[in-house]
Amino acid sequence: MEITNTLNAEKDQQPRLGLADVRTAERTFRQPTAAEVSLLTFSQLRDARRHAQELSNEFARLLNRGSSLE
Repeated sequence: MEITNTLNAEKDQQPRLGLADVRTAERTFRQPTAAEVSLLTFSQLRDARRHAQELSNEFARLLNRGSSLE
């Protein structure tokens, strides 16, 4: 019975990047502008607040339902 290491087999199947590939990737990368970061941060904060409000509302519903059962 032959036992093989699947991690090594998977590594061998993946293409290796050459130095030219790395340099091309470095040239295509662009640092986001402050405005782009600000918009992303604002939208994530808005979504987090919306989610927190939904959880708060759900918690209040559960509390109200529990108190009406007593």
